[in-house]
Amino acid sequence: MDLNYFYTFKEVAKWGSYTRAGQELGYAQSSVTTQVKKLEDQYNVRLFERSGQKMVLTQSGEDLLFYVEKILGLLEEASERLADERNLRGTIRIGTVESLAAYFITPYIKALKDQHPSLKIMLEAGLCPNLVQGILEGKFDIAVLLDRIHSSADLQVIPIRKEPMVMVASPKHGWHNKSDVSAIDLKHETIILTEEGCPYRILLEELIVEQGIQPQSVISFSSLEAIKQCVADDLGVALVPAISVKEELNSGKLLSIPFEGDRIHLYSQVIYSKKKYLSTPIRQLIEMISETDYQIN
Repeated sequence: MDLNYFYTFKEVAKWGSYTRAGQELGYAQSSVTTQVKKLEDQYNVRLFERSGQKMVLTQSGEDLLFYVEKILGLLEEASERLADERNLRGTIRIGTVESLAAYFITPYIKALKDQHPSLKIMLEAGLCPNLVQGILEGKFDIAVLLDRIHSSADLQVIPIRKEPMVMVASPKHGWHNKSDVSAIDLKHETIILTEEGCPYRILLEELIVEQGIQPQSVISFSSLEAIKQCVADDLGVALVPAISVKEELNSGKLLSIPFEGDRIHLYSQVIYSKKKYLSTPIRQLIEMISETDYQIN
């Protein structure tokens, strides 16, 4: 069987359109249709069905896509492994959280790109549970998390450093004269939270439940930048990673209040599948991140 059929099938599944898949691959629509039909004849199943304006996968199509992605992933891995390491042109897929994408990982990506100008680097931000699942499913080569230290029989975990969380407020907030605050002080406050599933939101929610506290109100945003702006506008207080507010604290836009004796923290860490072949650029990136000046304590 021509492996190009698998690439065509994957593009149709991605776009839900024979026409769009053909445009992306440089094929006529009739060629795309023929290739999909040959796959259907090969496996004696129907792979797509029409739903409104889109072509969607049947259950058999979903099953085949699972194996096609594995096969094409292995082919890409083989190409990377056999490539001339002096002229690397492969792709690295990195998953990370918003705070680390913006305030931690970019210098390492730049250093890697300087070593391998032809290297394609794909960086995607998401929630830690989704990133871990993405590693297990082969969506990412490595992930850089901000979370409690993971433990899994399927994952290699490299802790990087302890990342303190800080409670931030506007300089106009009533806390500006406080030397420290505790969970009980949140009872009469509006708390600005990031999206559900975020590890530092989970930390704060666990503490609130543990203390039996009901905050005055809660505002939720998916964007860390939006959270910081709302705090600066004195709409509430927020618990955020210290690395994400250095600039605002230095400029006086935000005020950091010691919270719970500064005992609230998470860890930055690199994870990847124990079954994953580590290409030279991936190993170099892991080594650079692991050799950061900050130490776990």
